[in-house]
Amino acid sequence: MLGLFGMRLKHMELQMDGLGRLIGLQCAATGKCYLAGEAGSPLVRIAVNGQILEPERLQCVTSSVGHDDGSRFLMVFDFLHGAVRLEVEAYAKGDYATFEIVRIVGTEPDVLLWGPYETVISGSIGESVGVVHDGEYALGFQALNEKTLGGFPVDLRLDRFADLSYPDAKVGYDVCAAWPTADGSLLQAFTRNRTRDERRTVWGTPDIPVTPMDGPDAALTGSKIALFGCPADLILQIIEAIELGEGLPHPTIDGAWAKSSPDAKQSYLITDFNEGDIGDAVAFAKEAGLYGIYHPDPFANWGHFELKPSAFPNGDAGMKACVKAAEKEGVIVGVHTLTNFTTLNDPYVTPKPDKRLQLVGRGLLTASVGLEATEIEVDDPRPFQVSLFRRTAVIENELIEYDAVSEEAPWRLLGCRRGANGTEISAHETGTAVGRLWDHPYDVFFPNLELQDAYCDRITSLFQTTGLRQISFDGLEGVYATGHEDYATNRFVKRCYDGWEGEVINDASIVVSNYAWHIHTRFNWGEPWGAATREGQLDWRLHNQRFFARNFIPAMLGWFMLRSVSNQFEATTQDEIEWVLSKAAGFDAGFALFADMAVLKRNGNIGELLALVREWEAARRSNAFSESQRQQMQDPARDWHLEPAGEGRWRLYPVDISDELLCNPEEQQPGQPGGSDWAFYNRQEEQPLRFILRAVPSYGNTRGMVKRPTFYAGGSYMTFETEIGAGQYLVCESDRIGRVYDANWNLLKTVEAVSEAPLLKRGGQTVSFSCRFEGHPKPRVSVKLFTRGVPEVVAARPGE
Repeated sequence: MLGLFGMRLKHMELQMDGLGRLIGLQCAATGKCYLAGEAGSPLVRIAVNGQILEPERLQCVTSSVGHDDGSRFLMVFDFLHGAVRLEVEAYAKGDYATFEIVRIVGTEPDVLLWGPYETVISGSIGESVGVVHDGEYALGFQALNEKTLGGFPVDLRLDRFADLSYPDAKVGYDVCAAWPTADGSLLQAFTRNRTRDERRTVWGTPDIPVTPMDGPDAALTGSKIALFGCPADLILQIIEAIELGEGLPHPTIDGAWAKSSPDAKQSYLITDFNEGDIGDAVAFAKEAGLYGIYHPDPFANWGHFELKPSAFPNGDAGMKACVKAAEKEGVIVGVHTLTNFTTLNDPYVTPKPDKRLQLVGRGLLTASVGLEATEIEVDDPRPFQVSLFRRTAVIENELIEYDAVSEEAPWRLLGCRRGANGTEISAHETGTAVGRLWDHPYDVFFPNLELQDAYCDRITSLFQTTGLRQISFDGLEGVYATGHEDYATNRFVKRCYDGWEGEVINDASIVVSNYAWHIHTRFNWGEPWGAATREGQLDWRLHNQRFFARNFIPAMLGWFMLRSVSNQFEATTQDEIEWVLSKAAGFDAGFALFADMAVLKRNGNIGELLALVREWEAARRSNAFSESQRQQMQDPARDWHLEPAGEGRWRLYPVDISDELLCNPEEQQPGQPGGSDWAFYNRQEEQPLRFILRAVPSYGNTRGMVKRPTFYAGGSYMTFETEIGAGQYLVCESDRIGRVYDANWNLLKTVEAVSEAPLLKRGGQTVSFSCRFEGHPKPRVSVKLFTRGVPEVVAARPGE
């Protein structure tokens, strides 16, 4: 072959032919080739005016670049309007190879495409990390700077790969560094020429003007990647070598690389602490064995990120005092925000909108606008027709809300409300620029790239000043409004990372760019809002665990809420929190425990719940559970109970919980005492009755009650001579003691049954219940039966 080029690495051999195509990616030990197709894959493609071109030939320039392991070659592209020569610098660096565009001769193309490189590996496809492996051998791909983006441009198309799908992927093909094919996988990245005005699809919206950039990041020159192949068990070792060797971000926790540190999977407490009660928040966290607390909503605005005066009257100094108080107890503090989402009350918006707020587009006024005008004539309707959440035009220092755009020329903004968001109503002359602000259903605007940098600088300044140690880049997708794709993502998180002093644990929203993978400590996805504990985004949480595993990301299970009673939900119970904890143990995943300070102080069972968190997390982090136990605990249909059995030892019980068993007074015959017969199957060994009974209010009536509840099973009765008010609980833990709690699990009284708890035999049986109902309307009775299997003793296994 003409101009054959090769590299030998520690674990991989690489060859290119005279046409600039990769024709071999072989395991150095076995000689097995993992590159698909006889024709190979071009090392670099280019795109010009929407057309993707492959190199015509490869020409060696020099076999050395000052070192024996380096060389330069030209990738030559001939096309209708001329030729382009890409000068590529290649280095073999032992574990990996690097390729960089160091010079471009001829007119610069629009896009530079690394790959896609088609492989035969179809096992694990790490779409974010850019690694594919079959359990034995791996091929990996790393973007080595912010402007080199894992994925494929959304506005281009390679017919061979255009219809590929990956239902398990977190995001689309265009932002994924690895992707499955019918018989294998792809590795890919690109760099866009950002020096030119363009119109393209932005954040899913087509035909949006994109403002050009200045500086080195705008150019194709400097685009750089690393390629590697290695045994599958060395993947993280090689990636860490690339980070250190190429100057990539290399975040650590207590000095250890975050991607391999077990501390990256630390669970933490989310609560709305303030300057006055930070001590209480820290005490709750330590009671749960957690060493991080995180404020869910500390800011009065997003953009300037000013702390809420009601919680932090001393501003940044008050937050610093909170951090110091927590540090004395060995607890780190973090805060939550939504990255570049900009609230309408922020000084960047009102009373004078910043010129650097991101626009959907702009036009010119075709008629002057008076102070009373409610219709505004514009030369270009397109920016104002885009379907977003709000309709906000900006003319000079005035924001204007409008209802619609006229259906024909002259194009007019209709139903205008002047001086929106506290801006000043002004007259505007013909020919004045008029823009449309990019907004979002969270009722926010977005910054452009320049203003985005100011947001980063405020975040880093806050962390430097206060000593905060944790943040989530929630809403990171908001940077897409800039039109600069994952370059804007990389720029945002890298600027923050560079500005932090010391270690900061950080996670991100759904944006998972190949470059930012190196910066993010982890991703903690899964929200509790508006759903029961066992149901809140369950499929999403389980889906995430597969994503984390194939992308070598420390496992996290998301946020879970401790609740007080509400119109929609009961207060959190012990079985609910143990369900969460057992799933976390099963996946060896951390999580966030969300509880308002009011809930932590109001609910009577908080001590028991936090004790369970402490024991489960201690067992999980000490590797107490076997692989078989962990596999079983991953099943969302199974429940478990853990209790301490000495230092570093625990008893693990499988638990069965019945469906809700109901006794409804409305279904009784006139004069008949309340009662129900429930079919019940006990899969465990024979054991005494264990139950939770709740008197459920009917139509909101909390004055009703249940008197003298009685259970019958196995020929024995168990009666409690007591009353349970509507909304209250009666709990029996397999003995003759009953405990009555209010709706928030505060103990009201303890009662003793007239006999021991009946035995539930193994297998099928009938459990009968009776009581007296009082009140108008009467409450209903809801019962759950609990049975436990034979416990297994588990013990800490440090260092495994």
